[in-house]
Amino acid sequence: MTLKQYLSQAVKLDKAIDSAILRLEEWKKFGLKSKSFLTATSGKTGRASGVERTIIKIMQAEEKLNRDIDRYVDLQNEIRDLIHLLDNPEERAVLERHYLSGENWDKVASNCYVSLRTVHNLSNNALRKLEPLYIKSMKQPDVG
Repeated sequence: MTLKQYLSQAVKLDKAIDSAILRLEEWKKFGLKSKSFLTATSGKTGRASGVERTIIKIMQAEEKLNRDIDRYVDLQNEIRDLIHLLDNPEERAVLERHYLSGENWDKVASNCYVSLRTVHNLSNNALRKLEPLYIKSMKQPDVG
């Protein structure tokens, strides 16, 4: 995985989480609209009703979402730690806005009050500095 791919993971995961949250909200609304309520399972079959199965699936989706959110928080912290290895605060700001906040380069330039060309220069310089640190961190075994 390249450094840019690694840094881009947080924004992609954030969008996937947003999508999952919307999907869960829709499923829950649909469940509330249903006139059916939980029914007792048949003593003969021991199977859950359709509504119960749906609720179980929603609960499983919520558990997966919670795991994704935990991973997102961990990934944001890892990326922030890597970016903070940079000495130049302008380079840090540009990378944080793009890779952690998900701003496009035009918005980064606007929010940092610099030209788009300057943003690209700062970004390229920062990535060049971070590349060896990233490669070194990827080669070290994960202890913990």
